[in-house]
Amino acid sequence: MQNLQRILIVGLCLSVILTACSSATSTPIPPIPTPIPSLPQPTLPPATPISTPEAVGVGVPVIKYLNGPNELFVISSVTGKAFDTFTPIPLGYNIYNAFAADGHTLALVSDGQLYLIDLPSWNYHTSDVGLHGRFISVVYSPDETLLALASGEPDGALRVVDAKSGEVKASAQAGFSIRNVKFTTDGKALMVYGPQLASTGFAAGAGVSVGAPKAALFAVSDLSVLWSVELTGIRHGTFPKKADAPVTQDIYQPGAAWFFAPGVVYSPNRDILYLVHGDEDKLTTVDFTHRKVSTVDIHVKTSWLDQLMALTAGVAYAKGMDGTIKHALISPDGKFLFVAGFTEAVTEQAITDTSLGLQVIAVEDGTLVNKIETEASLTRLSPNGRQIFLSGWKRDNNGTPWTDVYDISSRSIVKHFDGLYLFSTRRLDGKAILVSSNQINEHVSYMASVEPATWAITSEWKEPAIVSWLIDP
Repeated sequence: MQNLQRILIVGLCLSVILTACSSATSTPIPPIPTPIPSLPQPTLPPATPISTPEAVGVGVPVIKYLNGPNELFVISSVTGKAFDTFTPIPLGYNIYNAFAADGHTLALVSDGQLYLIDLPSWNYHTSDVGLHGRFISVVYSPDETLLALASGEPDGALRVVDAKSGEVKASAQAGFSIRNVKFTTDGKALMVYGPQLASTGFAAGAGVSVGAPKAALFAVSDLSVLWSVELTGIRHGTFPKKADAPVTQDIYQPGAAWFFAPGVVYSPNRDILYLVHGDEDKLTTVDFTHRKVSTVDIHVKTSWLDQLMALTAGVAYAKGMDGTIKHALISPDGKFLFVAGFTEAVTEQAITDTSLGLQVIAVEDGTLVNKIETEASLTRLSPNGRQIFLSGWKRDNNGTPWTDVYDISSRSIVKHFDGLYLFSTRRLDGKAILVSSNQINEHVSYMASVEPATWAITSEWKEPAIVSWLIDP
């Protein structure tokens, strides 16, 4: 749908435009692979099976999108050929997943059903968890004995499930639309974040916000609320420009509304949530341990002379924009945020997306450590945590995907791929591999795998169906 949204971004002196979506499951961007624009690919020779039987471990689970319900099946990461020994698993329409740390178990939610799949044996069982719609979160506990499942529906259904049996141990309604979930480091509580959305009428389907986003802490044992706070000052969702006007289809017309999605990510080693504002150059920190919230301006570290001169400087304001979406990642040591995203400007004549670049921000004080000029709008962390994959699409007629590999230690781009949307998935033997998939047309997908040591494309082929790898978050 053509969602036309407007935004006024306030920039302070010495501020920079921020960039951004979610940890521990999902970001305002849905937790399943984003559909990739069509890309014509050069004609490739048909994949030729190797002469000796392939080891089962090189198989990779992939989703085949059909006219009706979809299915999960196994293909070779070397040849692209399907393994006949693995019977396809029928799935629903909406699919969200998480791999266990060793990669041997896949937890997948589709249309209210939880699938627990032992990948090496391909044995699985299902249980009804009653979660439907978009923005379903699937998260393992630190010891992987439990799963946290959550819904992005306005009432925010929350479940704690046994990771082996699929038995629902506790259920609750959060009262807001859950977008990001993570277990605390001791595994005894759940940290939850999401916007408050309209629950009835057309406004509910349009994602109209009715208050500030909320962060809450739930006890794992019974999902009772241990702490809850409204994050005033942060805007997440759709905001009609005329607050007293009825919300109808007109909200999608140019100038009718703003849309904001902050960059949201949990610390990997502390019970802390970071939010990079979508409409301002600010960083909000939610400390679940000490149950407090703090906000700082994103700023460039300056000398005493620069600070003195800034006292006489005026306030600068950014031009109006229709919407801003940000995605945030965090370094493995928890010290730096990597934020990317884009703004969307809509007129009667055209929709224009503008990338915000990549910013490296110190979580301790909001200092802008580095900024990389890039047209990327999506970010993903490499399996070893040493690189960030910056992906975008060329401004051509085909929307050709590309990926830059940003090395965290050297703070530089070390590799560029044309025609690839690079991310990580898992083989049946648990090994993490780098892959790409994008839709060429309604009947064909282009698939590829990449060797991270050399960044060489090790295999590529055309799949005669709409097929996508499962993303390993």
